[in-house]
Amino acid sequence: MDIGTITLLMLGTLLLLLVIGMPMAFALGFVGVAFTFGFYGWDALMIISSRIYGFVNVYVLVAVPMFLMMASIMDKSGVARDLYTAM
Repeated sequence: MDIGTITLLMLGTLLLLLVIGMPMAFALGFVGVAFTFGFYGWDALMIISSRIYGFVNVYVLVAVPMFLMMASIMDKSGVARDLYTAM
């Protein structure tokens, strides 16, 4: 199978899942995992787990939860509102 056919199959599957009401995140995940298992068999388990580990192992992403926590604290304390009105 060439890359164009695979792409059309994946796009068609994604659109079908979206039409039947599956949320976008789950539809994308399902299509990716299903086609990976379809083409690589049980070796896909190692491929998927190594990709997840490689994504989670990025130390720059550690700052994201801290920024979210800081924004939540600023919102709950009213500091964000005061900063917005000061601007």
